[in-house]
Amino acid sequence: MGERVLVTGATGFIGSHLVEELLWKGYEVAALIRTNSNLRWLRGKGVEFIYGDLLNEEGIPPLEGFSYIFHLAGVTRVLHKRDFYRVNHGGTERLLAAVKRGGGVKRFVFLSSQAAAGPSYSDRARREEDPPHPVSPYGESKLRAEEAVLSCRDEIPVTVLRPCSIYGPRDEYMYEYFKVVSRSFTPIIGSGPVFLSLCFVDDLISALILTITRDYPSGEVFFIADGEKYSLDFFADVVSSALNVKLKKIYVPVLVGWLYALVSEGWGVVRGKAAPFNRSKFSEVIQRNWVCDITKAKKKLGFRPRFRLEAGVKVTLQWYKEKGWL
Repeated sequence: MGERVLVTGATGFIGSHLVEELLWKGYEVAALIRTNSNLRWLRGKGVEFIYGDLLNEEGIPPLEGFSYIFHLAGVTRVLHKRDFYRVNHGGTERLLAAVKRGGGVKRFVFLSSQAAAGPSYSDRARREEDPPHPVSPYGESKLRAEEAVLSCRDEIPVTVLRPCSIYGPRDEYMYEYFKVVSRSFTPIIGSGPVFLSLCFVDDLISALILTITRDYPSGEVFFIADGEKYSLDFFADVVSSALNVKLKKIYVPVLVGWLYALVSEGWGVVRGKAAPFNRSKFSEVIQRNWVCDITKAKKKLGFRPRFRLEAGVKVTLQWYKEKGWL
């Protein structure tokens, strides 16, 4: 195709999969990275590396000659709450400013999160037109980033994707949950069932590619998931069955969960390393419904999820085992 594509967050779980798919489809791919970025998933693939830093405007080099830009860079765990806004919101604003200076972009695609919209209702899945109601600093920071992107809709074609919980090979976030299940137990905070949407990484990559190959108006927002509604109990059972372990579910009182998040967060500050479970994450996991409706993505993008949960989990766990993670 010969069209140049820029990807931020290319060294991460989702970004590295997107880079591979873009290269396979014939695009020329550049990755905006920091000098200390871990290139383990990108080395030897023919990716152009552009060094820059979204945390300051002077650190972003001129962005010219790109047909499409995928903005996937962001943080999901931080030492201090303000860093969610500094990176997820502020970084997006600075990148948009650089993109507008460069000009010529056919589509700017922002990977947001279901957390920006907030939990769903007890009687139905959340839709794009529902008023957003994030319940965590992470979700709020992603919503502000969405607003920054959508404010540019008349200057450059923009798209926002809100994926649900994504899992697959290379994922270090859901891996923490799989690792706990592999030890034959799973903690569930609070009482009552928890429902959620899930999506295998390959399906999310398909949705990202569709955003630059389909014709639709600037400023659209799409939820992305596999289209099913799962209980957390069922998800845990699927993972434990694939691991061939007998699972014990431990129900944790909300107060105990909050205290654990507080202690974990504090210990992370002492160590200088953000904890995977903190008060921001706690605010999300105590919600009982995280289900989204993908009807709009099906109609306007032609999105069709291909991976059933059982198949996606099997592929993911096999990869973890082959790499010695489990």
